[in-house]
Amino acid sequence: MWVKLQIMEAIELSLRPAPTAATQARSEVTAQLATRVGARVLEDVRLLVTELITNALRHGKLVPGDRVSVKASVDGDIVRIEVGDPGRDGDVAQRAPGASGGGYGLYLVEQLAKSWGVERTDGTVVWCELSSAAGR
Repeated sequence: MWVKLQIMEAIELSLRPAPTAATQARSEVTAQLATRVGARVLEDVRLLVTELITNALRHGKLVPGDRVSVKASVDGDIVRIEVGDPGRDGDVAQRAPGASGGGYGLYLVEQLAKSWGVERTDGTVVWCELSSAAGR
């Protein structure tokens, strides 16, 4: 039996840290993934991209000239999203949602993603993976 793997070239964006960054990233990523994943997965991707961009803008300690990066890809049945910022300090950790009006970003990532993590090589990259097969 042969299994056809659908490997997609990664979508890569570099955005100014503006109030429209999350909307722009969400629109571009979901437009590119719309034919490759089901509607339910696409909704999860929209939410995850929005939350990760918002966290980068809020907590990345960005200065004028900085950029926020977004990368999304589909490899087999895995959708991977990565959001990076130049910040190198501070904790990237889930906290209890609602206490101070926030805390929902990584909580939602934890609930929706199959796995997620943080890499700190050159700045901070928060990544998550979810199954592209759900909701097809």
